[in-house]
Amino acid sequence: MPLDNSLRILADASGGIPAFFGEQKIVILRKAVDVRDFVTRAEIEAALDCGLLRWPYFGLVHDGRRTPLTEITETRVVQGREVTGLADGRKVREHLARGATLKLNQLEDWHRRTREQQRGIESVLPVASKAFVFLTPEDRTGMPPHRDASHVLVVQLEGRKEWRLYDPGPVVREDAGLDVDTLTPPRVEVLEPGDVLYLPHAYPHAATAVGGWSLHVTFTLEEPKPAALARAARTSWQDADGFARLRATHQELTRGDKVRAVAASLHAQLSRGTGDDLVTEALSDMRARRPGQERPS
Repeated sequence: MPLDNSLRILADASGGIPAFFGEQKIVILRKAVDVRDFVTRAEIEAALDCGLLRWPYFGLVHDGRRTPLTEITETRVVQGREVTGLADGRKVREHLARGATLKLNQLEDWHRRTREQQRGIESVLPVASKAFVFLTPEDRTGMPPHRDASHVLVVQLEGRKEWRLYDPGPVVREDAGLDVDTLTPPRVEVLEPGDVLYLPHAYPHAATAVGGWSLHVTFTLEEPKPAALARAARTSWQDADGFARLRATHQELTRGDKVRAVAASLHAQLSRGTGDDLVTEALSDMRARRPGQERPS
């Protein structure tokens, strides 16, 4: 089953999209997707062999510590230009053999099927999504217990991975972090190929490959934050007639009258729209930005 169809089932079972995000509840769908729709370890190996990977689209994490780029990258001349930060496949494999996890960042930027999955997610959920892939050796844990600054959707692609899901506490945190209560026994779930795991925003977790190598993809699901909604409101206001009139006449106003006129114009513009309009505008902006930067798992 395609991932977006699984999401529709998941959302319907939760009472619709608002409840899907509002309940702060872990959801697991077993054998929910066809893993052939996703990236494979063979494709990753091929990317290492032909030199397609370049920082910041990849990195290594070993027992919670990032491997220095100087140990896994090289500089080569490509079409007459010196290019830095290219993955050295031999060195990357040496670190993998010693227990490091390979992390691929924003795979949708260069892997077509992942991009299709990401766009399918965005067609179902009101989020901006990015894809991060983790290749982990047996009995290894790439990231220490941590929280992500978004909802996450995990799809197990190859092998098995044990997820330890810790008590999130009474308050939903806005930011990512390592301040996780690991003293309280966690809920433990093992994902196998085709399984899908949804974790609410900032839900503490850690994951370990069991029984062999593990490959999984994590899609971040980022809802518009206040700053994104404010940018969207400003954009819609600046495109409106009220702003054009104010811009043409503001020089005739005192400072106090100008402040009051701006506030009244903004209020009038926001009153004409709906909350859904603002969310749609904010999401459009977030999806267009898509900076090539690392994110937690």
